Amino acid sequence: MGTNVVKTRFGALVALLIATAVTVVASTTTIEAALEPDRVVDGWSAWAEPVPLPAAANSQAATPEPDSTIDVAGVGSNYPGTAGWIGAATVALPGDLGGRYTGDVNGEVTVCADRCVRLPVVDWCDCYWATDERRVVDLSHAAWPLVTDAPLEAGLIEVRVILET
Repeated sequence: MGTNVVKTRFGALVALLIATAVTVVASTTTIEAALEPDRVVDGWSAWAEPVPLPAAANSQAATPEPDSTIDVAGVGSNYPGTAGWIGAATVALPGDLGGRYTGDVNGEVTVCADRCVRLPVVDWCDCYWATDERRVVDLSHAAWPLVTDAPLEAGLIEVRVILET
């Protein structure tokens, strides 16, 4: 019976390693494809548009921001995605920042962590808004690697959300 347990555990470990390798390859492919704004990936338009880091985050490539912007720093979290948008790089915002669900794109925001990316707003999140644990954005799993090198399992990252009003 001991040999069967070892074989089972070894088989599970091999399956886990293969799944991890496939995930890494798939996410790398998704990131490269999503950075090409006019490319269609698996039937989805690549909505995400990389933008230069704001002056505070990258002194080499400062892009002037429009006069009417709201810049909110805080914690970003992740979620699998919104119905109708699963697999697409999107965000949900707290209602106070303009998040809402209509089934369509309700605007765009720039989210900055390791890099800045302009993403469509397709949903709203409670995001613990009225608590000390509040979040300023909920990134879809597809949007997460576009803005940060942190693993998805990290769950939370420091971000800046730039809204044009």
